[in-house]
Amino acid sequence: MKYHSLTKRLFSKKFLHFIILCNLFFNVVIGADPIPSAAPPISGWIPREMNLDRTEIPKNILVVVPVGGLSHLRHILTISNILADRGYNVTLTTKGTFKLSQQYPKINFISLGEVTDFLNNPEFVDLVQGKFNIGKLQNIFKKRFDSYNSTFLQLKVISEIVKPDLFFCDTLNNEPCFDMAWVKNKPFVGIATSVLGLSRVPYKSDPLFECKVSMENESFWERFRCEIISPLKFIWTLRNSFGEFNEVRASYGLPTLKNPFDRWQSSLFLLDNFFGFEMPIPLSPIIQEIGPVLPDYYPPLTPDIEKFLTLHKRTMFVALGSFLFLTPENNAKLLQSIIEATENGIVDGVIWANIVKNRESFPPSITLSNGRIISTSDIFENKNPNIHMASFAPQFAILNHTNTKLFLSHSGAGSAHESLYTGTPILALPITFDQPGNAEKLELAGVALTLDKLNLDVNDILDKIKRIQNDEQIQSSLRRIKTLAIINSNRKYRAADLIEFTLHSSALNQKNINDDNKFDDKLIFKDLITPDTRMGFIKGKYLDVYATALVIFVSILYGILRGLYIIGKLIYVKLFKNEDKEKKE
Repeated sequence: MKYHSLTKRLFSKKFLHFIILCNLFFNVVIGADPIPSAAPPISGWIPREMNLDRTEIPKNILVVVPVGGLSHLRHILTISNILADRGYNVTLTTKGTFKLSQQYPKINFISLGEVTDFLNNPEFVDLVQGKFNIGKLQNIFKKRFDSYNSTFLQLKVISEIVKPDLFFCDTLNNEPCFDMAWVKNKPFVGIATSVLGLSRVPYKSDPLFECKVSMENESFWERFRCEIISPLKFIWTLRNSFGEFNEVRASYGLPTLKNPFDRWQSSLFLLDNFFGFEMPIPLSPIIQEIGPVLPDYYPPLTPDIEKFLTLHKRTMFVALGSFLFLTPENNAKLLQSIIEATENGIVDGVIWANIVKNRESFPPSITLSNGRIISTSDIFENKNPNIHMASFAPQFAILNHTNTKLFLSHSGAGSAHESLYTGTPILALPITFDQPGNAEKLELAGVALTLDKLNLDVNDILDKIKRIQNDEQIQSSLRRIKTLAIINSNRKYRAADLIEFTLHSSALNQKNINDDNKFDDKLIFKDLITPDTRMGFIKGKYLDVYATALVIFVSILYGILRGLYIIGKLIYVKLFKNEDKEKKE
């Protein structure tokens, strides 16, 4: 017993020392300042040179974001600002740039003129507000491709002015950016919050196909439907519109694309996301995970919102994006829910952002569950002391406030990243596109509950507001994901590094152009492209090797079994046949 006790104490001490050493190591490595300390650790040691020689790296970068909205600008602006600080000439073209030019003085802004906006046509609004229907998507894509001409021609003019050495392209409705890079013989880098069709795994699907994000626990039939039937149906539905799109591109001398993701297959693609929020999947080195990309500085609280938050210790923040709004019926249900949530003491305050401009989509009055009628105009004019309706609200500053206890969000990627970074639980009300998938991933991560826009119910909303605030498991999951979000938020500098690498690599490979006088992007990104993409499907997947190994294994197994059969037969003949023969004789 004494020996056992002594051994246990010694082990405990060694284990404690091991933990302390690990903590010291990780504190030094993970928390280390990338700038070397002023004094060397040992006298006479020489510091490592960390400056990159940029004298021969091309400097002009054209950033293209045709679809407006902060959610599609924030990540690309943040990375662009880092590049501008490093001395690059960064020009961003998008719709409406006046305010942005004030916030980012080192970036040049050129406003895109008239661009066909497929987001505001009635068919698109109907698709967004109702149940997603792949059949309706064909007309939407036709409208979307109609915007190609106007954007492409404007980029042609802008490219003549900027003379870009690299195109930095957001992926949403932005085929002209990638095509203009091809026309100008320049490399491009894509960025999005999802890997789109660039990396597929069978155990991940999409709610747009009426499937789960994670197929881990689904039945065979569901896995078969989501992996085979739904994608084929999607491709069949869009085949004509994509063919027409290729015809438009051919008029500009552009090559035919096999699929919408064909252009990005051998170019650098930045993924503004991180595993913890995103479901883990294997990624090729050409796809670099660099999220969450968040700016280092945010606008502060406005005086009225700061006063409101100070007076309300349990505030719910509501923000459903800058467009893609809900139906009037759902808006009325949400308004009734926030009124009843404050009156029943579930929360003591609500801030609803970006909603004033949609005031006409609300009924003139709201009838509560107890029969009392509330004037909608009183709510919008902020006559209710516990509800603040704002035309603008500094979202990050609100989420970062200690009195903000809950975020009712459409679960867009940018909003999700900010909420996870600040450790704010989410009540998700996804509307369309990536939002249902984001909501499901947030719920799988244990940091959110989800509402259904097709079956919105006041009692369900109130119940989930209560549950989120009181669920210890949600709070624990938030602390874990918050740590991941904070640690990964520094990878925006790696994104800028990779763009610099692309510029430098393209300059070194300018002589490596093919017979059509087009640069080969596979040479620029050869350090990131895995060999299997050059080996073909059978050779790249080693199917020939595995097939040969299987044939050899089966042949050997057959030979062994055949040999055993022959030996067994001989033994049988010797032992039994001869014995029978002797008996007969």
